[in-house]
Amino acid sequence: MFYHYIFKSKHTEQAAKLFKQYRDLATSVGVLDEVMFVIIRRLAEKTLGIRKIDKLRSYIRSYGVGFAADKLEEFVELLEALDIIVIKDYSSPRELLETITKYNLPPSDAVIALTCKHYGINTILTFDEDFKRIPWLKTVP
Repeated sequence: MFYHYIFKSKHTEQAAKLFKQYRDLATSVGVLDEVMFVIIRRLAEKTLGIRKIDKLRSYIRSYGVGFAADKLEEFVELLEALDIIVIKDYSSPRELLETITKYNLPPSDAVIALTCKHYGINTILTFDEDFKRIPWLKTVP
């Protein structure tokens, strides 16, 4: 959802409407990490021509992430403007493994699903179809 709001896509308008429609929004530290990494990775490719992760790491070590500073700031300002609460990720190794294998999820999505379960969050704003397989989550849209 954040990605489509920050980078123009076919879902940008719908993401903006959903952010206005829903209140008491929360996100997790893992989602922040994921979104910030995607911002950096996408802008590194677009502005610097860096596609490989090892080259990106080397570039960041030498020069920092100034090339992505504006978009990163835009993301943080969005979180602040919408008063989005940031919660700690939750998962145990056993629950994580069970969720990954039972619902055919990548580990990061399984952590998001388990974090929602832990905090009693039953609705998630996402365009990711994988979350529709999670019985304790309602996906919007």
